[in-house]
Amino acid sequence: MRLGRSVRLSGRGLVVAVVWASKLAGQQDDPNAVRISTADVGRFLSLYSKLETARSYRDSAVVLFNDYYLAGSPGLRGFIRQRIGSPFELLDQMNAQHAYYNHLTVSLARISTHEDEIRAAFRRFKVLDPKARFTDVYIVVGRMNSGGTTEPNQILIGAEMYGRDSAAPVSRLDAWHKAVMRDDSKLAAIVVHELMHINQPEVRNATLLQASLLEGGADFVAELVTHDNINSHVHAWAGPREADLWREFRARMGGHDATGWLYGGESADGRPADLGYYMGYRIAKSYYDRASDKTRAIQEILAVTDAEQFLRDSGYDPGRSAP
Repeated sequence: MRLGRSVRLSGRGLVVAVVWASKLAGQQDDPNAVRISTADVGRFLSLYSKLETARSYRDSAVVLFNDYYLAGSPGLRGFIRQRIGSPFELLDQMNAQHAYYNHLTVSLARISTHEDEIRAAFRRFKVLDPKARFTDVYIVVGRMNSGGTTEPNQILIGAEMYGRDSAAPVSRLDAWHKAVMRDDSKLAAIVVHELMHINQPEVRNATLLQASLLEGGADFVAELVTHDNINSHVHAWAGPREADLWREFRARMGGHDATGWLYGGESADGRPADLGYYMGYRIAKSYYDRASDKTRAIQEILAVTDAEQFLRDSGYDPGRSAP
């Protein structure tokens, strides 16, 4: 899930390059051999005793830098590069959402208990796809701008996006955060979604259709593995509107403008972000349902590089019987 409002698709022309992630270093075929680490979350939560005694903004930034940034795992360093930025950026968000971050000491206190659940999901994926590849998982605390992303040899998860339990203070959250933030019961689902990206080709200059198939296909296979979907709220809104959404999507799917479909925010009229995930999911599901060899279908859903041919092969067309 390339979850983050600063992320946009860009570029023009045809898909110009495909790099198979499974050929990159740091991956393996044994789900029991990879590291699943929540140590950075524990490290972050332990900072609060020092932050409470910090006398200035500078003192707080020094604590973050010394005890979290410098002491962090390779996964935290990757998330810093991709999503968090400087200690000052993280500290500013912690100050802006002070009550929510303080609550993480409660809502994320048992996050390490999910490590076995995640590994069990990895093993189930290996059964569904014997060719599956795996890589280390690092669950960290970021600045509320990304639920998960990947590097070639790491899955990186922003745990604070899954710290919204029933007691979490949400009055200062904006509409986007209220729509996408969940409690930690969604943790395995987001990790497996990101694992699907590890098993997909990297496509540059993707069309809206291709990008939606990458994200929606990841959602679909992750749901087969976990029986959960990180975008269930999007499905609830989109389901009754599927035929209309399909006509709208079809008119734009060959272009590169993802506005209103991917990586944005909820609109003022309640239209949710990331409807492209839903469209890609529905196309992938149609392809899977038509396939006689389900293992091969999973592999082909994750290996899509010719998006238009895949769409044709899926037979997806919710408006077919419409007048």
